[in-house]
Amino acid sequence: MIHFVYAVPTSPTIAGRIRQRAILAAQRARIPVSYVGRREGVSSAAWPNRAPASITAHVYGALRARAKTRLYDVREHALIRGGADDVLIGHYLAGDSSGVWQRSCRDGRFAVRIAMNPLHHQMPEVCGELDPYIPMVDRIFGIMGSYWYDTWPQSALGHWFPKIVPFDMAIDLAAFPRLKARFNPPGRRRFLYIGWAGAQKGTHLLSILFGLTKRHTCVAIGPSRPLPNVECRPRVLFTLPYLQRLAAECDFLLAPGVSDANPTVILEAMAWGFPVACTPQSGYSGMAELLPLSITDMRHNLAMLDMLQEAREEDLLARADAARALVATRYTWERFETNLYGALNEAMIEKGLRPLSGGDEPPDRSLAGESAQHT
Repeated sequence: MIHFVYAVPTSPTIAGRIRQRAILAAQRARIPVSYVGRREGVSSAAWPNRAPASITAHVYGALRARAKTRLYDVREHALIRGGADDVLIGHYLAGDSSGVWQRSCRDGRFAVRIAMNPLHHQMPEVCGELDPYIPMVDRIFGIMGSYWYDTWPQSALGHWFPKIVPFDMAIDLAAFPRLKARFNPPGRRRFLYIGWAGAQKGTHLLSILFGLTKRHTCVAIGPSRPLPNVECRPRVLFTLPYLQRLAAECDFLLAPGVSDANPTVILEAMAWGFPVACTPQSGYSGMAELLPLSITDMRHNLAMLDMLQEAREEDLLARADAARALVATRYTWERFETNLYGALNEAMIEKGLRPLSGGDEPPDRSLAGESAQHT
């Protein structure tokens, strides 16, 4: 039996959300009730195509196809007691050691324990909550960019490295159609940021960067607080008409991460046709399809904005074509799931368990790109 713990979407209805909160409260009172319904038969058909729900849906589906698998939401407080041949895989609940994965990892009985998390180390306090569990786990399935994997041994969390199996993130390309077919004229092009505001996301760097120039403007969708020198807009549902208007208004995506595993929005933007400029600390680095930003060198960043503002339309379209092709070939769920089977089988065989069928390939510890030295 495999027990998989990851993020299940919050209900889109008020009644559904009230029910979910009641279930979590009941679990805290030690009442055995499931947040997700029948754990071996959860349907993800109506779930969003964006992370983290997309990760949960694809991993759960892949595991169910090869083994008896039960699903748990990361916010649950149940204890999975497990069994001599059981496998625990999942994400810890940030800020709460009573989460189902933490409780079960400590107190349950499992042949194999695996942590599955986005990983980065520039701000070790973010992922550091996992540190007490490192001696207990057999593997860490790290969803991370090449920058983090290549530099992990030299980090404050370097002692984790022997247990890490790296995974490139993935998206369903068909859910992210090409939208950017033309660019605004030089001098009228706008930059875009999508995500929440926080130190690890580097949104403070956007404020600094756009405070140094009057020539360029930036739209940020998602921050819950104002960002100086940036036009902030609230989170919205990314419907196709909305995205089409956004593609007409804005031209480039910026990802200024300081300690960000490998944000899915970069892959989504590449699929939509936005050229992307990002820091290595956004996880993605060493790829010709991405333009490098720096977390320290604002003159370099200003020169990058200037270059994009004046770039020829045909060059930008060629860059967009290449980026979408990279996503189509490298950042796929097929590749993710193949690595999942190989890494899981490797851990199961070590513990004397029968491996899953169809997972004969060893885990792939190579990632797209390579680490960059520019900071």
